Amino acid sequence: AKAKAKAKAKAAAKKDDSDDVDEEDAPPAKKPKVEAAAKPFDPDDKDALKVFVGGLPFSTSPEQIQKDFAECGEIADFHMPKNEEGNPRGIAFVTYATPEGLEAALKFDGTDYGGRYLTVKKAGDKSKGKGKDG
Repeated sequence: AKAKAKAKAKAAAKKDDSDDVDEEDAPPAKKPKVEAAAKPFDPDDKDALKVFVGGLPFSTSPEQIQKDFAECGEIADFHMPKNEEGNPRGIAFVTYATPEGLEAALKFDGTDYGGRYLTVKKAGDKSKGKGKDG
């Protein structure tokens, strides 16, 4: 339906050379996306600088993981969930103090870490998850 609407808009633009038609030809839906991309960091969003790290070797200590990810930037918060037996689940959440730290950590996605491949993504980004809603 959108393609037909665009075709009609272009046909109308060819028939009528007034300045008003040119402005209407640009789809208004793109404007909000550009504004959202202009400010990727929201200081009020506490999860904005949090990354999810998956695929961690179970033998790796929380201290070691925290030390390795501190190379990306200052860590504001670190959480490594454990299972019912108190053993590491192979995942961690790292919250950075700066957007630069977050961006540096995201570059570890897909890298070999102790024989396993890491999954590093923004914690709030649930679009690629394998869970029941993903």
